[in-house]
Amino acid sequence: MAKPPISYRHRVCVICEGLEDTEYFNRLLQLNVWRTDIYDFYPINAKSASNIFARYQDAYNNDAYEVILVFCDTDKAPYREYSLIKNKINGFHAKSGVTDKVVIFANPCTMQIVLSHFGDADLRNQGKKTNGRIIEELTGVANYDAHADQVKELCSKIFKRSYPEMRERVKEMDKGDEVSGSTNFIHFLDKFENEDFSWISDIKECLEQ
Repeated sequence: MAKPPISYRHRVCVICEGLEDTEYFNRLLQLNVWRTDIYDFYPINAKSASNIFARYQDAYNNDAYEVILVFCDTDKAPYREYSLIKNKINGFHAKSGVTDKVVIFANPCTMQIVLSHFGDADLRNQGKKTNGRIIEELTGVANYDAHADQVKELCSKIFKRSYPEMRERVKEMDKGDEVSGSTNFIHFLDKFENEDFSWISDIKECLEQ
């Protein structure tokens, strides 16, 4: 009897800052918009920005993944927490620029990306009350304060048909992490959608040099 073919997919761990980031990432996985025939994604909810580095360090030392990414907010200037995360990761690997390859950011927050499924949004801070009006206008979720039920409701309104719209909007956003309304998400979408997994080797080589 012939042996069944061995399925091998590249194990990609993603340390998500909190519930919003984790639920959103999982929703995109549910929609099957990426090459899940090539990649196995493992989102981990760090539950706060202050926990990201510890989760990253644990995942790296665990040696269970081929590559470890971080998905987080920049918050607002002077970006203390975000800068600390980058400094710790770069310091852990004893080289500068590592975070340019492994950190998916949104300035000021992931909601900037989430709302791009529904329309144009230009958020200036993370404030739930401040952003509540535009969240309700675009999604219909009223009085948003990031409770678990609201996060799930919001993510349930994201469908595969809106993925190309989000993609085009984030593609046009500034890529500088100190610019409001910016994100580098498009760079990672290009990787996740592509059968060429050499980007994983590039990151591993960078870390091992």
